[in-house]
Amino acid sequence: MPIESNSTFPAKLISTEMEWDDIVLDEGVLDQVMEIKNWLDYGSKIMNEWGLKKMIKPGYRALFYGPLGTGKTLTAMLLGKTSNRDVYKVDLSIIVSKYIGETEKNLARIFDMAQDKEWILFFDEADALFSKRTATDSSNDRLANQQTAYLLQRIEDFTGVVILASNLNINIDEAFSRRFQTMIHFPIPQPEERLQLWKNVFSANCTLDPGIDVHQIAEDYELTGGSIINIARYCALSVVKRNDTVVTKQELMTGIRREYKTKA
Repeated sequence: MPIESNSTFPAKLISTEMEWDDIVLDEGVLDQVMEIKNWLDYGSKIMNEWGLKKMIKPGYRALFYGPLGTGKTLTAMLLGKTSNRDVYKVDLSIIVSKYIGETEKNLARIFDMAQDKEWILFFDEADALFSKRTATDSSNDRLANQQTAYLLQRIEDFTGVVILASNLNINIDEAFSRRFQTMIHFPIPQPEERLQLWKNVFSANCTLDPGIDVHQIAEDYELTGGSIINIARYCALSVVKRNDTVVTKQELMTGIRREYKTKA
């Protein structure tokens, strides 16, 4: 049975058909992401052939943080795709709530298998790790602290690539930040980036009415890439239902309003 089909395995294989040209990131963000790609491509060479393993701790640990829909998960999948590595997504909130008493055992399974198969591990919803340790007033507090400490140690000892993701604008103390090679903030796209995202999501099979000022739409509506994709999906379904290929302004505006309402 494939690992990702095993309901008892607390990680899920994720992948994408998209390419780097399909993702629109701030230039500074992209530069930081490419540093991770360079490690995936050349890390083994500089560690083993160049002898840097004497001075550098093995593995690469990255933190992605920023609002939902800004490209954190897609970036992780593209890093895996272009380096020919599987990416496994772990939702810490599910592990901690569902596997009380077995958290360490399940994490050990993930890290041991990832080590053997050279997976990239992507920890989603990792916000709990960034908060201060709770006072140990109860057995539940002590258990939570113990589980967090175990996970952080496994992350630090892992010789592959680990990416932690948070949808919050987090404030990380210096002791915690030292565990990461890079911390990348994924902001809400700027108007010029939103314009490119709008252009990317509509193809020859589904186009915007020529009367729609897409530049003004990009300027007026502060939307993430994920939200723009949701709107494009709504518009495409609306258009195909009436056997057409052109999105009207009314359909586009309805899609935008629906998305804002959903995110409210």
